[in-house]
Amino acid sequence: MLKTKDLDKKILLQLLRDARQPILQIAKNVGATRQTVAKKIDEFCKSGLISSFAPKLEAEKFGLGIQAYVFMREDPRSDLRRKNEEVIKGFPEVSEFHRIFGKYDSIIKVLVEDKEELTNLVKRLHNLSGVRETETFIVHSTIKNKPEDPFMKVLTAFEE
Repeated sequence: MLKTKDLDKKILLQLLRDARQPILQIAKNVGATRQTVAKKIDEFCKSGLISSFAPKLEAEKFGLGIQAYVFMREDPRSDLRRKNEEVIKGFPEVSEFHRIFGKYDSIIKVLVEDKEELTNLVKRLHNLSGVRETETFIVHSTIKNKPEDPFMKVLTAFEE
């Protein structure tokens, strides 16, 4: 587990809650100076603790009405897998691509406009060398989408 000081945790928690708030506001909320908070945030970025300050966009508002997960089985040869990884990473429809244990070798999260675009993506996957099988699951409703929650849990544990 990451060892961080209480001030670091407080700053990170503030950023998770609202990364748009001014540094001065974060400083007031955590009881530190603006300079200290700015320096800490810079350190977090340089160390890789924070990788970006990206907005959370709503897919449907951009016409990306279909979210799906494609599970994929591949030939076990590592050279084919590496080539496929590079190709799939370049697909703009792919938002996440993970290697997994189990029946399938990977899971690919995609956001597309419609079923036709999804079908074309799956066909492109099948055209890759070594792809043996895919199974696609289309999301019909999202119950929870809070990727920050596990981090909030870790960061708030010290407050208890």
